[in-house]
Amino acid sequence: MTELTKIKAAVELGLRDRKKARKRDEIIQAARDLFSRQGIDSTTMADIATAADISAPTVFNYFGSKDGILIAMITEGTTEARENDRALHWRDGVELCDLLTDLFLRVSGRTLDIAGKRVWRYAEAASIRHPDTDLSRQYAAVSGALIGVIADFLAELDLATRAGQYSPPAYLSRLFHDIWMPCFIQLITDEEMTLAEHERALRGRTKMLVTLIFTDDCAAHPRRKDTAT
Repeated sequence: MTELTKIKAAVELGLRDRKKARKRDEIIQAARDLFSRQGIDSTTMADIATAADISAPTVFNYFGSKDGILIAMITEGTTEARENDRALHWRDGVELCDLLTDLFLRVSGRTLDIAGKRVWRYAEAASIRHPDTDLSRQYAAVSGALIGVIADFLAELDLATRAGQYSPPAYLSRLFHDIWMPCFIQLITDEEMTLAEHERALRGRTKMLVTLIFTDDCAAHPRRKDTAT
């Protein structure tokens, strides 16, 4: 094979990969629209194929099932949101309660950007009813990854607790995640609830926990470890 032939083959392979990636995204978008509009149970793979303007076997080849589409939608969307938002977690001169509330509020907002409330209700219910499915395991993994992101953020801060002892970031992150989760469940189960209403409930609970755990100075003037004096 000549060098020119190799280059052409590489270009053709790249074009095929990009075409497959675009088609995959189109299937996910079509499914997202249908799931939000008519519900997951009422949506068939044939419906998704029609909306994406492809054949039903093609949809099955890409994802295997509706749960496969849901897994891709949830895991890929939340992974991208988590990584893109890392740089937004810290702001100078902002109280700890506000930093944490805004972090979780971004999570809630990004979550609804990824899929509508009906999708998240379905995933939440499926994880309870059928905990041994791939969908349930991936849904649990999303929560675990979020806890990890919170722990990473808290690990960057010079935190002082009222008890005067070290509290592992992983432990603290679970506490704050467990404050956010009921607020998020309320958000996705109430079709009329807005992000602004969600924020008010979340901020009140977060402020209470911050006040209980951290010293007044730490809560009012959080510092990063690389700038703490």
